[in-house]
This record gives sequence, C-alpha cells and structure tokens, in this order.
Amino acid sequence: MNGPANSPASPPPASPARPERRARVRRRFRLALLLAAPLLVGVAGELAVRSLVPLHPQGWFVAGPNPDRYYVPAPDLRYSMGGSAFVHGPLGTPQGSATPEAPAGERRLAFVGDSVCYGFFASGPENLCARVEAGLGGGWRALNFGVPGYNAHMIAATLREQALDFEGLAGVVYVFHENDLINATFASARLHLPAALRRYDLPAPAYKRLLRRSALAVFLRDRLARLGSSPAPAPSAQGSERPPSRPSSYTEALRSLMLSATSHRRAFRAHLAGMAQACRERSLSFALLYVPLEQSLQSDDPAYRDALAALCAEEGVTFLDGDAALRPARAEELYGDYSHPNGRGHELLAERTLAWAKERLLP
Repeated sequence: MNGPANSPASPPPASPARPERRARVRRRFRLALLLAAPLLVGVAGELAVRSLVPLHPQGWFVAGPNPDRYYVPAPDLRYSMGGSAFVHGPLGTPQGSATPEAPAGERRLAFVGDSVCYGFFASGPENLCARVEAGLGGGWRALNFGVPGYNAHMIAATLREQALDFEGLAGVVYVFHENDLINATFASARLHLPAALRRYDLPAPAYKRLLRRSALAVFLRDRLARLGSSPAPAPSAQGSERPPSRPSSYTEALRSLMLSATSHRRAFRAHLAGMAQACRERSLSFALLYVPLEQSLQSDDPAYRDALAALCAEEGVTFLDGDAALRPARAEELYGDYSHPNGRGHELLAERTLAWAKERLLP
C-alpha cells in the first residue's frame, strides 16, 4: 500500500529568474554578433582584397631581394606612361643593357634615387642621367639606379647592394627628392610594405595610418575615385596630361620633418652618412643633387634647402643645388606634375650636375 509519504518527489517548480537569465544571455550574444559583424566583414574583405592585389597591377615592378628593397623594376621590360617610354635592362635598371662588368676603358657615374632619377616625365635621352652621360663625352656611362617610390632607406640599400657592385665607377650622385624622408610609393606596393619600413610613414593620426595600409580602403577609394572622376585635364606644354597638385599641407609636412629633430630626419642623416662612407671607402666622388617639389620652387622660403645643405656639409657631402638651377627659369613649365621635373627641368638639373662631374671626374 503506497501512501503519500512513499510517492516520488515532484520536481521543484522552475525559478522564474532562470528563463530571464537565458533570455538576457541570448540578447547579449545577438548584440555582440551585431556589433562584431562589421568588423568580421571588414577583416574578411581586407584579407580577400589583399590576397588579390598584386605588387604592381601592370607588372612594371616585381618582388625584391629583401625587405630593404621589397620591390624592384621588372627586368627586360618596355612600357609607356604619361608620354614617356621606359626600357628596363636585364637587371631591371632603366639604363638598358649595362652589366656589372665594365667594358675596357669605360668609366661610370652611378645615379641613385626615386622616381625623379628613374625618369617620370623625363625618360630616355631627356633624363638627367642620359644628359650627363652625353656631356661627359666618349668613354663615359651613366648608370641609372632610380626606383619610383623609394625612400632614403631603400635608396641607401640600392647603393650598397647593387650600384657599388658595378665596375668602373668614378662617382655616385644621389638624386634627392623632397619626399625621400617618407614612404611615398604607389598604392599597391604600399599594401606590401614590410613592417621595418613603416616607421617612415608620414606622421598622421592612427586611423589615417590604418587606412593607408588597408587594402580594402585603397580598393574602395580607387573605385569611388573612378566613379567620380572628372574629364581628363588638357595636355600640358610637354604633351602629357598634367595631374592635379598635392595640397600645400603635404609640402609643409615634409618641411617640418626636415627642419625639426624628428626620427625621419635622424634616419635620413644616418643613411646619407652611410652612403658617403661607402663611397669614401672606394675612393668614389659622392654628391647629393637636391630636387625640390614644384611648390617649394615657387616659394621664396629656402629653409628646407638650407637645412639639407647644412646637413650635407656636416656629413662632408657635396651639395648640388637643384633649386638654384631651376629657380631662374621657374616662370617656365619645368614640372610634369607637382613633384617630377619634366624634360626641361632635367636639362637644367643635368647642367648643374655636369659642371660638378667635369670638375671632379675629368682630368
């Protein structure tokens, strides 16, 4: 006989607080997913775009030998851009077929630098390297080791790892561009920028630095620019389209880096000193040719030029004043864009360089 005392115990009634806690957890989880969704989509988009973005869309530049020169001009290549034709030799340098071995009796003058040295808006015979070679006469060869977008760190590595391996060198000219203190390379290469070179980024708030390095941001910015692009500008007197100028804030930012005791200036000085020392050890003449931005040339403030000249003097480097070469003719059209001298500009820069070369290198 089963009495009430022997019947199985009934489960206690569910606490009303337990379903409420589960509901709160579910709500918080959904909220977390909602908040994290844009981040997850952004990360997925970043990885997808980055995996698809090549070092250079047209293949004009390829992966380099190390992080100091993480991209280099593609070898054995011909292409045209902005009305200029470029020919890369077997080693990727735009001086054509030159090899490290010098023919008997040939003396050489090496040029290192960025896109100005390379020849944007002044390639081939219009380039200052070719003009100096012609001015020095028979038996001389100008070697152009310029690479677009290189900063002083990368230029110093080019001199150390490539240019100095060429036989027959008598001297080296560093074609210094005002933005050599920073990373100023093209967008697709910037997405592959090694961590060691990020310290050369133009100082900016953290969010701007992040956007500069984001493949997704660059992709979206490029697409938006194409959608909102205006009709092409009229051809300039040099026969090529004149790109828009950079804002004056860019020039002012570069000026601040040179005039202040910044890490960028200290790093540049170290690279300049290293290049000068490497040339001294090989008994090579070494000079720096200063090439101002167009806005700097139009300005009457010589502070940047004077600071650079003083730094060269302290390091025992010959300073070739490209500003003084260009300034008397600044009423003419000397630039292909805000940054790069055109053929006429290269002609004036070559005259200044040639005067030094004849004095130092010719008997």
